[in-house]
Amino acid sequence: MEDDLELQRFLKAEGLTVSSVLPKFDYNGECMRCLFATRDFITGEVIMREEPYVCIPTSSDPVCQRCFKSDGTLLRCASCNIVWYCGAECQRLDWKLHKVECRAISRLEKKWQELVTPEIRLLVKLFIRTKLQRDKVIPTTPIDNFNLVEAMISHQSDMETEKLVEYMTKAQIVKQRLQQPELDQDEAVNNFCKLSCNAHAIVDIEMEQLGIGLYPVMSIINHSCLPNAVLVFEGKLAVLRAIAPVDEGDEVLISYIDLGRTTRFRQDDLNGKYHFTCSCPRCCKFAKIDDQILDALGCKNGKCDGFLVDKYGFYSSDQKLECNKCGLVRTSEAEKRAKGKIDPLLAKGRSDFSSGYFREALSTYKRVEEATLDLFHPSSFSVMIVRNLLTKLYMKTGDIQAALECCRLTTPVHQRLLQGHDPVLGRHYYTRGMLEWVKGNKEDALNYLIRAGDILEITHGTNFPLVKELLINLAKEQEGHPSGF
Repeated sequence: MEDDLELQRFLKAEGLTVSSVLPKFDYNGECMRCLFATRDFITGEVIMREEPYVCIPTSSDPVCQRCFKSDGTLLRCASCNIVWYCGAECQRLDWKLHKVECRAISRLEKKWQELVTPEIRLLVKLFIRTKLQRDKVIPTTPIDNFNLVEAMISHQSDMETEKLVEYMTKAQIVKQRLQQPELDQDEAVNNFCKLSCNAHAIVDIEMEQLGIGLYPVMSIINHSCLPNAVLVFEGKLAVLRAIAPVDEGDEVLISYIDLGRTTRFRQDDLNGKYHFTCSCPRCCKFAKIDDQILDALGCKNGKCDGFLVDKYGFYSSDQKLECNKCGLVRTSEAEKRAKGKIDPLLAKGRSDFSSGYFREALSTYKRVEEATLDLFHPSSFSVMIVRNLLTKLYMKTGDIQAALECCRLTTPVHQRLLQGHDPVLGRHYYTRGMLEWVKGNKEDALNYLIRAGDILEITHGTNFPLVKELLINLAKEQEGHPSGF
């Protein structure tokens, strides 16, 4: 009770409150807490900031365990050989937490160390930090205390048996192999469930994942596919920013998922990971044509640019799909055969890309694009995803013209999928603008770079390094001075 009062006092100073005055319930009837504004926030304003309760880097490249910096000289922990630090200060600040983890990992045989995944390490850090706070070894604050973690919904009863067995196995690894006898196995499984639906992916401005973090206050915020706020990261610091006016009394809403996806994929993501069905206004437009085309098959009639929809309603159980323009019918068997060509190519492309074999990956993804276009409509989400990867690969292999042509093809799909001040759309405009600039298309380049600046200064703020540099260079161009583009 006292912790709730302290949290409310902290939030009040930020212009916020956790409220159940207008209660929401999940489908199991559990009351869900909501974050409301107690004052007006303008578009682009920082609503609040929060450090993670626990976090772990997931990047394959060395990253400082404490601050998530990856530049400069990084030093590996000499004992466990797993953790990296950017300097002595970060290592000192992290030592109370890391020394317990370090001792446990150092005792492991090498074959067992490979089983200590980021997810297991995050649970270990959660266990250690909670114990240290209970023992008053490290202090608590209104937004940094184990009671907030205990109050999180775990959705354990909604988890599939296979997933619970996996969590039980991981809990045994922590208890036995990492020699944490005080760990309660049932509590560990419950905490794995909490982490799976409450932890946030820590991403950079390119939406590349750097790590995983548990942010107790941010986890209170509910989801919408038409959010009024966005969660971005400065290192591991979570920053909540308004991307639309948030008036006094409004609920603060973010998106839990990538909004650059079709309604069907968004619903599948939310159901699979967070165990609810979104009923926001965007999801209620599910049957609209502009959403259907993003998820549709292409017509096999070479003279037709239509797309295939189910005769009896999109996504019904009917096995025949009919073109919305010429009426040509395609069966689900044809779709299965086409997909059968794509899946093994995708597996090879992902493997080559993650291994740094970019030319091999480029060759594979060209074949994926060809096979995808044989199945899906050119304006579909599936084709856009492949072309996004091709754009990256063309850039990595130095073919800027091909990267630009590929990027141009995806712009209309990005614009259809992403609305308002979406950081993914801002990043796409930035990439498009820089590619246009390199190829000498100055007018088009500035058009897209200005669009990128308009979005990214709202989502990331004017002091974010990439945004700051972008806005300075745009100002130089407008004043007629040479820029740094």
